[in-house]
Amino acid sequence: EGKGFSVNIPLLPNSDDEIFWYAFHETVPPLLACFKPDVLVTQLGVDTFHTDPLTTLSVTTNGFCKVIEALKQLSPGKWVALGGGGYDILHVPRAWTLAWAIMNEIELPDWLPDQYWKLIQNMAECNGNRNLRDAPLQAKQTRKQKNFKALENTLNYLREHQFKIICGTDFT
Repeated sequence: EGKGFSVNIPLLPNSDDEIFWYAFHETVPPLLACFKPDVLVTQLGVDTFHTDPLTTLSVTTNGFCKVIEALKQLSPGKWVALGGGGYDILHVPRAWTLAWAIMNEIELPDWLPDQYWKLIQNMAECNGNRNLRDAPLQAKQTRKQKNFKALENTLNYLREHQFKIICGTDFT
């Protein structure tokens, strides 16, 4: 009964904010429009981040926040946001802080609080970065073109197969 209702999008190594956003934008809004949930339940993992030791993606807090802002707009009014995923102990709290702020419409300064900074400043992974948000990070153009092509192939498959199962129509 649930066959075909799970949508996964594999991203190639070094997929950056632009590719991450495109994958999200091309799948989540149309699927939510078809499914029309009463409650949006999300898992806000950050293992997609460029600093995560277990993955090879290149997402930053900028791409992550763009997706969170879109989810806030797409939410039917009730939203359960779950943490999970992400193994860079410096990025996980930063990302979830930014997500919480977006959900609550709170504007945060871009620097880390003094108490937190004192706690992390001597960690090798810190690299002296005291900002809450990442600097922009772009994949090399040749890599990006390859990643976009692979993503577009995946999206076409989803539109032809899974969207049809979930939405009852073909999105090609």
